[in-house]
Amino acid sequence: MAAASLIFGGVLEEFPKLKVCFSHGAGSFPYTCGRLQHGYDCRPDLCATACKTPPKDFLGRIWADSLVHDKDCLSLLVNKLGGDRIVLGSDYPFPLGEDHPGQLIEESDLLEASVKRKLLFDNALDFLSLQPSQFHSSE
Repeated sequence: MAAASLIFGGVLEEFPKLKVCFSHGAGSFPYTCGRLQHGYDCRPDLCATACKTPPKDFLGRIWADSLVHDKDCLSLLVNKLGGDRIVLGSDYPFPLGEDHPGQLIEESDLLEASVKRKLLFDNALDFLSLQPSQFHSSE
């Protein structure tokens, strides 16, 4: 739960411009954020934290890769983190990635074309603070 550690440790609150991208769809964070929020709200004795920002408020700030190997999980990830916070994952150099990186995104019938483009291309540029013109020939 690296994302939870960054939240409850106050790192994301202290450094609001920090961009962090978690592999494998941000692990369990998108799926357990409700539990973290519940603990934050009603059991501060168990979720002792100096962070004043509720965990759910970080959902739009956490970045993740798309390598979840399941279209329903990918759809949930997009719904939780937002279509602007997910980048194409390859699992390189490890052998558990997709045979064709991006195939899950391309073949998903649960995502609109505009979201697919963001996941495959636009979001990575945003995360790295790059411009598309840096990669297109003017010829």
